[in-house]
Amino acid sequence: MPLEIASTDGRTFRYREYVLGDLGPRDVRVRVEFAAPKHGTELHSLTGNPHHRKQWDEELRLYLPRVEPLPLTERAVGNMLVGSVTEVGSDVTRFSPGDRVFGYGPICEEHQLPEESWRALDRLSETDAVCSDPAHVALVAVRDGNVRIGDAVAVFGMGAIGLMTVQIAACSGATMVIAVDPIEIRRVRASALGADLAIDPSAEDVGLRIKRATANHGVDVAIETSGNASALHEAIRAIRQCGTVVHVPYGPRDASTLHLDEEFHVNRPTIIGSQAVWRNPDRSYPLWDEERARVTAIELFRRGLVTAEGIVTPIVEFSDAAKALTDGLSAPDRAIKIGVRFP
Repeated sequence: MPLEIASTDGRTFRYREYVLGDLGPRDVRVRVEFAAPKHGTELHSLTGNPHHRKQWDEELRLYLPRVEPLPLTERAVGNMLVGSVTEVGSDVTRFSPGDRVFGYGPICEEHQLPEESWRALDRLSETDAVCSDPAHVALVAVRDGNVRIGDAVAVFGMGAIGLMTVQIAACSGATMVIAVDPIEIRRVRASALGADLAIDPSAEDVGLRIKRATANHGVDVAIETSGNASALHEAIRAIRQCGTVVHVPYGPRDASTLHLDEEFHVNRPTIIGSQAVWRNPDRSYPLWDEERARVTAIELFRRGLVTAEGIVTPIVEFSDAAKALTDGLSAPDRAIKIGVRFP
């Protein structure tokens, strides 16, 4: 039987066997060649999130109390994968055995999805393909912030989403893009991908440095991707008066360093929650919907306007991946987005 990587707590990972279902008439089966997790989302899902503690009511769009929290159970780990088609169902028309495709799925040896869930790899590299999901999140965040030509933009958190946001903000016409992250390899990568300034928040006053770098005005838009309360607080401090803060991730869980009685109260920022998923329409819907945003993010790669070069690091063999995930998710100074290659 094929193997996949699974975890219960987000700290240790193991290989386990699994069974693919029967091939349905619309299904496409793929031999996986390359895969990657989504670090922040993986940890959030594995260590407990609001859906474990509370019951989401779709009609009310409220979290309501649960009688008992849902237990954390072992789950497969992974976000996106690339592979070659091995079998197709009788009604499949878009793909044939041998075609290279990419889509959502865990880090596993074989995967199967309906035809409409796969996309042709076409001119994408494997690393670009697995970064198309963070690129979609980044694209929506930049659009939610209404970044325009001439704007100054600060991006907090240089994981895959933040590094894609740096590039897409520049594509949108920002003439100054500032990257903020305490980890050196991430700041270095942000600079290589076009950030005009990279700041270490553990070494200096971020809000003050950004104000000084923008002639004391602050940035027009600050995009927070890390889920850290201190980063969200500094994003608020870094913007111009009545500027925009776009908050992308789940969190922060602990908001003790977020002070809404300081710059937030006197500078009157607009704070936007950015997620064009979970049945949230795009703010430009119906002209823009989730599919259009995803296709646009992919097209940015194909046109060479953005790249995943240097973002998927380290790249490890499947046989080493469980250990690499244990090390990489617990020590982000040694990894940005782990890639897994299959024999």
